[in-house]
Amino acid sequence: MKLPPGFDRDIRLLTASMFTRRIVMGFLGVVRTLYFAYLGYTAVEIGLLLSVATGVSAIQNVTFGYLCDRYGRKPFLVLGSIFAALRMVIFAVSTDFWMLALGQGFGALGEGVGAGQPVVSGYITDKVELGDRPRVYSGIAVTNSLAATIGSALAGLPVYLQASHGLELVQAHQALWWACAAISALSLLMVLPMGESSRRVEASAEPRAPRRLNWGAITRFSLIRGTNGLAWGLADSLTPLYLFYRFGVGSDALGPVYAFARLLSVFSYLALPRIVDRFGDIHTLIVSRVASAGLTLAFAAAGSYPVAVGLLVANRLVTLFSMPIRQTFASGFVDPEETATAIGVSSFARMGAQTAAPTLAGYMFEALSLSTPFMVGASLMMVNGALYWVFFRPEEKQSALAEAG
Repeated sequence: MKLPPGFDRDIRLLTASMFTRRIVMGFLGVVRTLYFAYLGYTAVEIGLLLSVATGVSAIQNVTFGYLCDRYGRKPFLVLGSIFAALRMVIFAVSTDFWMLALGQGFGALGEGVGAGQPVVSGYITDKVELGDRPRVYSGIAVTNSLAATIGSALAGLPVYLQASHGLELVQAHQALWWACAAISALSLLMVLPMGESSRRVEASAEPRAPRRLNWGAITRFSLIRGTNGLAWGLADSLTPLYLFYRFGVGSDALGPVYAFARLLSVFSYLALPRIVDRFGDIHTLIVSRVASAGLTLAFAAAGSYPVAVGLLVANRLVTLFSMPIRQTFASGFVDPEETATAIGVSSFARMGAQTAAPTLAGYMFEALSLSTPFMVGASLMMVNGALYWVFFRPEEKQSALAEAG
């Protein structure tokens, strides 16, 4: 099968590494929150554990983004894979709150793949020509979705191990954390043969004065990502816990639901380039935000589990569909050598706003109602769509690109 233009040897290795890591992330996305609940932690304590990861990620995004612009991408891809494996080891050996928090912090230094999105996006920007990037991002989105589908589908393994091998539920999870550590180590082996970007080599061989960043566009984009981070953090971070509390379902039931949503997103990515060509990236992003807001409100109001599941799948499909559009847009409005720094700053804004969201959502669960985080998150999604229109509607986008050029 012939790959689209842009998938050279290094990008193929990066894609393979991301695939293995996304299996782990798909599993974690369903199981982690419920595992903390099985350990006896309250909704606020679970929110705090999730907030540790987002807080460290906020710092990591801006620092690793800046450092990899100066010293190259590969060292941080390697470091990130090591940190991700360390989280799984800590989860496997301890149930203490502070040790779990430490594991969350280590894992946040390698969230996604390597050292996180700024490093990965910077590497892709260095290696892939502008015209080929949409296909590369869409292709990687497809493989990531397939991997997350596999990981989500495996979320029922703890219950299976409990029933078939007589393990306690916590012990079953810990055995699987060791398996996740091994998979993360495999992703490291795929990163090691990768070469550094030729553009980075040329930049190091021919030093020149650093180009001034387009702070106006970066600030606007950071505000957009900040509102989206808070909205998504409130509406999604404790969703498995919400379904557990409201309908009494565990990871064995939720795993197939999340896997199905991820699998459907693969087909949406195949149509993505044509949709963006027809309607434009900004219009598509705005529509997706408005649709997510409506689906989030409907999900919070759903009175039965089957209806809630249908709305959850539809909402995740809309959200996942917009991700590669945003990634492509984000990689095109600053100089390529400064892409990781720009994405790092905007990611810092997103993760910084998202840091408080799980804890805040947990507090709302306990003090207000289970539906409150979803209603607040939906309102912020509407604000996010409006900001895209105000700051980056087509004529404004051209002005931003002209400033960057």
